[in-house]
Amino acid sequence: MASGIWTTEYFDCPNCGLAYIATKEAHPDQHSGSFNCQVCDVEVHAWSGPYDFFGWKVDKADSPVFGKKK
Repeated sequence: MASGIWTTEYFDCPNCGLAYIATKEAHPDQHSGSFNCQVCDVEVHAWSGPYDFFGWKVDKADSPVFGKKK
């Protein structure tokens, strides 16, 4: 049973740079897994511990604002 503690985590593919967002959920027992980029199939994140990740999706890019620098 999960503890109910969820956080939003942000990741970038180390190969192509595509941004991802996932939810991290604390658990009383050990979980492990990994997530690969949907574009280039390189591992974005691997985990092992009293938590799990789910809901992986591409993080929406900000719309460009003309005349402003980031």
